[in-house]
Amino acid sequence: MSTAAGNKHFDYIVVGAGSSGCVMAARLSEDTTKSVLLIEAGPASDVHDPKSPLRDASRLVLEGYNWDYQANLTREDRLTNLYNGPKVDQPNPTGRKLFGYKVGKVVGGSSAVNGAVALRTFPSDFEKWASMGCPQWSWENVLPWFRHLETDVDFPEHPAHGQQGPMRLRRPSDEELHSLDAAFSQACQDEGIPYTDDLNQGEAQGVGLVPANVGDKAERFDVNRSYLEEARERANLALITEGQVAKILFDGKTATGVQIVRENETEEFHSPQVILCAGAIGTAAILQRSGIGDAKHLNALNIPVIADLPAVGKNLMDHVSVVLWALPKAGVCTHGLPWRQVAARIDSGYDNQVDVQIGLLNNMDSATVPSFRDRVAYPMLVGASAMLMRPEVRGNVFIDSQDSQSLAQIDLPLRENEADIARLVGAVRKMWRVLKHPEVSVFLDGVQFWTDAMIDNDVVMHNAIKNLVNPGWHASGTVRMGQPEDPQTAAHQDGRVQGIDGVTVADASLFPAIPSMPTNLTTIMMAEKVANMLIERGNQ
Repeated sequence: MSTAAGNKHFDYIVVGAGSSGCVMAARLSEDTTKSVLLIEAGPASDVHDPKSPLRDASRLVLEGYNWDYQANLTREDRLTNLYNGPKVDQPNPTGRKLFGYKVGKVVGGSSAVNGAVALRTFPSDFEKWASMGCPQWSWENVLPWFRHLETDVDFPEHPAHGQQGPMRLRRPSDEELHSLDAAFSQACQDEGIPYTDDLNQGEAQGVGLVPANVGDKAERFDVNRSYLEEARERANLALITEGQVAKILFDGKTATGVQIVRENETEEFHSPQVILCAGAIGTAAILQRSGIGDAKHLNALNIPVIADLPAVGKNLMDHVSVVLWALPKAGVCTHGLPWRQVAARIDSGYDNQVDVQIGLLNNMDSATVPSFRDRVAYPMLVGASAMLMRPEVRGNVFIDSQDSQSLAQIDLPLRENEADIARLVGAVRKMWRVLKHPEVSVFLDGVQFWTDAMIDNDVVMHNAIKNLVNPGWHASGTVRMGQPEDPQTAAHQDGRVQGIDGVTVADASLFPAIPSMPTNLTTIMMAEKVANMLIERGNQ
């Protein structure tokens, strides 16, 4: 179906062709009697060009395929400043006010530019969601959708795994496993972390092989390749690329379509069902530009209020991480091999919870790490990352202009929660012991910037972690789902935005609490489940 032929009316409009949007468009268009329009602000995927970086999951960051968001990591509450009028910036002694926040802007979204890690989050995370007013998202209710999305080639007979889903998941074979990653696994086991055959089951401490949506070596198979390409053959599915949704159109409180900007021209497309899959940053911004959010915020920008929902843009969550960079001995690293083959879930020692994931970022190109771009003697690096699973820190996403070309603002004060910092201190200390293990250290010429004296000094460690902590680019929670009587929620359990008709959210914006693992697989699962809810509602 071509919009160029003049079709402006569809049964469904899906906004955002990322990890959730590709899934949503593919599932909704299975009913050939329903017309579906999928709109992506970024370019079409060039993944079938042999030279395309979208094919290569060994690259950590792909420039040119991302939104240019910047996150404010300080305590400054810029949204309140916006309410109260202009304010002189406060001194920033750390110099780290803004940090690049890289999320995908291309067909495939962040799944097209990430490391293809395909880890399920924990059953207890979903039990927490259920306790926060979302019983439809208990582990019992989501496990069938995890199975539905996957073909796990390593566990063909296991009842917890699927065999007919679009996402092909596999772990590195014995022949593929890098000797440094094997040494890391053994070092973790020597530290008392038991080996587990399947990191996508259970949630106790364990070290094991990382499941990934890759083909040969590190060839990435994102949601575009797994879900959308086959669906694109259907006559009832249309795709617009490089078209940014400015706002949702309404008749009263009922959605009637969207307004987009493409090639500096404004266009309108109409549908009784608008499904937002633009991610936790983009979805919140679109709702706010459309008049759905905190009335105080919208009034400050002279945006007519359709629904006063203060929770929109609040509750921004992200994984918090620290990376230690090590210099590999000659020949240790190889271009084109996966950067994450083994990971361990551990307790930081803060309160005996399993609260941190550690692992190596192997085979990293030095040119992608700003501090090492000029280290010509070491064209490749090894990173050791510690990711906090369930950080307490919360932030905001907000627009500061009606203009859709003005990027959303992100406030995420990562360094301000003492419990988060303390957990990361414990995690880095445990990571340090693994790096110093003889079977690991033999591969390295040393860890940069860190010493035993630093590791043993509490004050130095807390300051170092605060200066080095980074977001994981796993934004979630900004349109939190739950019960309507809870003022901290903005959507129903099925993704319908509260207080209006015809708008459904189907991405990580809905998460009531951040998953303990990287968010991509959980986002795909959510899109599968919300798509099914939409289809069932339409059939009633």
